[in-house]
Amino acid sequence: MSVQTENFINKVKGGAAALWPVYKVLPSVAIAQAALESAWGTSGLAANHNNLFGIKGSYGGNAANMATWEVYGGITYNITANFRSYPDWATSVKDYGVFLNVNSHYKKALGLTDYKKQIKAIHEAGYATDPHYQTKIISIIEANDLAKFDKQVLSGAAVAPSKPSSVPSKPANNKITGDSYSVKLGDTLSAISNRSGVSIDNLVKWNGIKNKNIINVGQVLKLKAPAVKPATSTNKTYTVKSGDTLSGIALKLGSTVKKLQDKNGIKDANKIYIGQKINY
Repeated sequence: MSVQTENFINKVKGGAAALWPVYKVLPSVAIAQAALESAWGTSGLAANHNNLFGIKGSYGGNAANMATWEVYGGITYNITANFRSYPDWATSVKDYGVFLNVNSHYKKALGLTDYKKQIKAIHEAGYATDPHYQTKIISIIEANDLAKFDKQVLSGAAVAPSKPSSVPSKPANNKITGDSYSVKLGDTLSAISNRSGVSIDNLVKWNGIKNKNIINVGQVLKLKAPAVKPATSTNKTYTVKSGDTLSGIALKLGSTVKKLQDKNGIKDANKIYIGQKINY
C-alpha cells in the first residue's frame, strides 16, 4: 500500500465507520467509493470542492460545474454537470450517507452486512452508469483489506484512530508536467492552467477549444505549442547563364517578363547577371 493510499484511508475511515450506526452503510463500501470517485482524493472535484463521491447537485447552495462521462446503452457520453461543493471531506462523507438514505431507490442496499451485496445493490439502484463499477469497488476493498473496518463496526468495536504513516508523507504534488494531459473527472480548464503553468488562452488555441467552459473526461490536451513546420517553398529557380536575357528566360520557362520581374524584384529587365537565381 502506497503512502498516498494509506493517508487517504486514514483521513476518511473515521467518518466512514460512523456511517454504519446511523445510515447503515458499510465503511469498506464508503471508503472504496470515495477512493474510486475521487482518484484517492486527487481529482479536481475532490481537491477544489471536497466532493469525494461524485454526487451531483448542490450543497448549501454551492455547486461546481464539471466535465464528466456517463454510459448509456453501452455508449460513453461526455457531458458537463453540477456537482455538490463541500466545506471539507468529513461533510462529504456524511452527506454520502444522507444521500443514500433520502433516495428511496437505495433502500434495499442499506443494512446489508456483506460488502459485495451492498455495492451490488447500490450500483443496481443507479449510483453509477459504469457497467464495471461494482467490480472496481470490490477490487479496491480487497486490495486494501477494507473489510476489516466492516468487522469492527459490525461487532460494535470502534475503528482505531489513524496512525502516522511509517514513511513521512509529502504534500500532494498536483503539478502537471509533460507535453500533454488527459482530462479527469472534476477538472476545469482554469485548474489545469494553474497546475500546468500554461495560460488558458494557449490551452484554448493549441487544442482548438471552442468553449473554454467545456472539456471532456479523457480529452487529451496539448500543453506545449505545436511545432511550427518550416514553410516549404514552391518556387523553382533558374540560374542565369552567359548570353541570357530575361525575355529569353521567360520564354524557356513558359512565363512572362512581367511575372519574373515581380517575383524576383527586378526593376530593370535588361539588368540581370550571370549566376543570378531567378524564381519562377
